[in-house]
Amino acid sequence: MSALIADGIQAYNQVGLLLGALICLAIAGLILGSSVYWRRHALRVSGTVVGVLARNGSYTPVYRYTLPDGQTHEAKSDTSSGWVAGKETGRVVPLMISPHDPSSARESNSWLFDIVGVVCLATGLWLGTIAVTAYPVTMMTWVVAAGLLVYLGERAWRTFSPKGARPSLDEWRRQRGMGAAIDLTQVKPIEDIVATGGQSQAQRQQTRKWAPVVAIFVVVLGALAIHQGLSLVHLEAAGLRAEGRVLRLARESGDDTYHPVVEFRTRDNARIQFKDRVGTNPPTYRSGDKVTVLYLAESPQNDAIIDRGAVWNWLIPGILFVSSVVVGAILIGMLRTGRVRPATA
Repeated sequence: MSALIADGIQAYNQVGLLLGALICLAIAGLILGSSVYWRRHALRVSGTVVGVLARNGSYTPVYRYTLPDGQTHEAKSDTSSGWVAGKETGRVVPLMISPHDPSSARESNSWLFDIVGVVCLATGLWLGTIAVTAYPVTMMTWVVAAGLLVYLGERAWRTFSPKGARPSLDEWRRQRGMGAAIDLTQVKPIEDIVATGGQSQAQRQQTRKWAPVVAIFVVVLGALAIHQGLSLVHLEAAGLRAEGRVLRLARESGDDTYHPVVEFRTRDNARIQFKDRVGTNPPTYRSGDKVTVLYLAESPQNDAIIDRGAVWNWLIPGILFVSSVVVGAILIGMLRTGRVRPATA
């Protein structure tokens, strides 16, 4: 009975990872598909920022652009943010105009959606790889997957089953303001919003207060990424490989992850034990599993890891590097926030 429960928990974790991978891949497909569609079919024009639409502390730029036939139109961005930088009135930007909605635009030099889509894609592939490599596919996997699909199908039916008349496509577009003319009376220069306190002094003070803290995080993450990367480069270049065996799984106090404890023999026939740096929950390895060990001959006890291949060995340095880039982008946004100065008479 205990073995059956353990297999059920393992299958549940495996199916959960697969479901998470499918969700991430679906989101990535929608985002990247939309981005590709915009870049292939949108009309390319040059636009000028005429103001923003402010709502709940978020600002949506509004552009004025001219078509090749000489007609002038207004379009609002399909993204909003609380940043004021980049929304200066009179700023000229390259635009992509939606092929189906001339009042919807996107800056052609912005790669935000593409980056988010790639991150979702990488996350989905990572979760899927863990699901199919860390766990064996058993009959219990199919049982749990079938049960989960039935449950999700039932919840989806209750959520999306018709409860009344569905709006037509035109009504749906009208409710979301697609194709509708922009109310220019609601469009305000970002400089006026800053001048009248739309972006509060307290908000700018908080930004200045926390910017140094975020900068420290950027430096720490970047330094760790460089240190881990250089250490791994040295290990890959000068290290030796040996066959090892997982003795047990170690769970440190206050840590919910399991680190494999591995034993191997060096070329000098010295028996070495080490705890791998990477821990997972659920555990990736089991006692008795054979693994390949990568170690330095001069310090096999301190500089030994499980060799997971060129891609997975770089997982931790890669995560640290991406994290430093993301936090750095947040820092840049914080530093840019509030740079727009009120217009002077």
